[in-house]
Amino acid sequence: MKEQSLEQPLMKEGYRECHLCAVENKMRARRCFYCTGNLGLRDRICLEIKQRSRRKRAPYLSAVVPGAGHWYTGRRYVGTFFMAMAPLAIGLAVATYTPWNWGLAVLSLGIFMVWVLALVDSRRGAHHFQAPCQVACPGKVPCSHYVHLAVEGKYRESLELVEAVCPFPGTIGRICHHPCETDCNRGKDGEPVAICALKRFVDDNTGGTNNFYRREIEAAPVSLGHKIAVIGAGPSGLTAALFLRILGFRVSVFDAGESGGGTPASFVPGYRLPPEVYRSEVERILDLDLDPNFGKAMGRDFSLKDLQEQGFSGVYLAIGAMRTIGLPHTGEEKEGFLDGRAFLKRIVRGDAVELPGEVLVIGGGNVAMDVARSAVRCGAGKVRIICLEKKPVPREKQFHYFKNEWREIRAKETGEVMPAWPWEIDDALEEKIEIIGGGSTSSFDFEGGRVARAICREIERIDTDDKGRLLPVLKEGPGFTLKADWVITAVGSTPDYSATGGRPAMKFLSDTIPIALLRKPEGCTVPVLAGGDYVRGPSSIIEGITAGREAAMYLYRRLMGEPEISIRYRNRRIMRPWSNYPDSLDKRQRRRQLLNKEARETKSFDEVYGGFTEMSAREEADRCMRCDWPLVRESKVKKFLGARGKD
Repeated sequence: MKEQSLEQPLMKEGYRECHLCAVENKMRARRCFYCTGNLGLRDRICLEIKQRSRRKRAPYLSAVVPGAGHWYTGRRYVGTFFMAMAPLAIGLAVATYTPWNWGLAVLSLGIFMVWVLALVDSRRGAHHFQAPCQVACPGKVPCSHYVHLAVEGKYRESLELVEAVCPFPGTIGRICHHPCETDCNRGKDGEPVAICALKRFVDDNTGGTNNFYRREIEAAPVSLGHKIAVIGAGPSGLTAALFLRILGFRVSVFDAGESGGGTPASFVPGYRLPPEVYRSEVERILDLDLDPNFGKAMGRDFSLKDLQEQGFSGVYLAIGAMRTIGLPHTGEEKEGFLDGRAFLKRIVRGDAVELPGEVLVIGGGNVAMDVARSAVRCGAGKVRIICLEKKPVPREKQFHYFKNEWREIRAKETGEVMPAWPWEIDDALEEKIEIIGGGSTSSFDFEGGRVARAICREIERIDTDDKGRLLPVLKEGPGFTLKADWVITAVGSTPDYSATGGRPAMKFLSDTIPIALLRKPEGCTVPVLAGGDYVRGPSSIIEGITAGREAAMYLYRRLMGEPEISIRYRNRRIMRPWSNYPDSLDKRQRRRQLLNKEARETKSFDEVYGGFTEMSAREEADRCMRCDWPLVRESKVKKFLGARGKD
């Protein structure tokens, strides 16, 4: 009975790592003393901050004393090895010293290589293997872990694994571009596991039943005495505000809109993302004792200098890429021309929009696909998309044998293929939308003051200038004509730098994450970070979320220094044996989500995909190969892929 009483709080609170561990006597076994399963969310973030900080200093220590950097980062066994190697190597050199010869040269070279190896390896720090899906995810969401918990029916625990790094699981589960599935090992000989849809499933089945973040904040109430201003209430800004609040800062959120939400709340139509799903996730964050200031825009109502005078110790800019790129030869709405983002904003707002006749959409990105599919739902008789890039050609999977494993040969990423995601293109084609690739509109014919036809030319090739802008080269010839009662432009957007007096000088903090530190912002001496679409232009939602989390950790390290938490904490769990490794035709095929045929046939804005049923979700999760388990990774996966390549 005593054992049960100790275990019950653990299971009730849903500790994230402990549910994946094979240790039966949890929280009392010897290996549990310094396991990260003991840590709450705030302590986990602080540990990550401390590990990163020490990894940067470790090479300097190892350059003086080999192995000292390893001790500093908590890798004591490896550090002891290098510390023992250094005096032994030097002693050997001294004991065998003779007038210069080739043997002494080789020995000196060996000593130098050991020294360099100790220096380079100290930067790595404590490392835990990650499955390919987790490595591919910009936010490093533990995909294989939450999928495994979904197999066991632990949906709440699975969801909390996601929420520990991503506060928008329901949104991400619907509109993420899921690079995790691209690198899924199951996809090398079949279809990848539906990792993204499973994230949505666990959220749909447990979302709203418990505020995970409020529980974490109440479990470790901390007040650091600093105020942080977050400008922009989109996914990146709200993520930064959330993790800053968890770390103990007072956070004020400023946004030019009336309710916040950013791009998903303004431009993503309901058939892809129901507004109530995203709104509930936004409200859950805003309810965590934040100070929301809506209807206030930077540059109009306040400046960076004003924020500093109000006592803010740091600023995070996440105001997105809201300036639409227009075309010089288009006209006004009364002439039949519409801006794609403004059109989507009216749709999401619920305005009654009717587009009778034929619609021509200019652009080949994801926004153009949303515009075209929304136009179908607004009564358009025929919808066409014309873009500079060519439509991707379906092809069979091809593999090559490399380093004892079979790898997929993927098409090179070039500017000659439509930038829209392939599944977005497939959905548009499914709704009878015609896509004309390799074409460009050059002028328009008008009748009665409205557009009637578009004069188009074929593209021979696409060049780029020094700034990366596309320079289409037209083919010689008369071109072709397309009938168009409405023309909607969706050729992209760019950040609006007017609030900072032009594009500010930035120091990029990561090569893969859109986050940067502003260099000497005008009239402001506190640290000012920028992230999300504001840094490099439009990016994916998961990249913006990751930038917000990184910004929170950077500001903590900049303002508070190194956290007071033991560096000895490590992921010490023992993975449960995983014998379910079937190879059959059924396991190679992924389960299909429910399809709302009525929404597609009636052209309504109801959500098209309905997610998984519980049975299909658990069957789909059961297809996971558990590449994070070392035994599976080293033997079964490679053996499986090699056997498939010999067939």
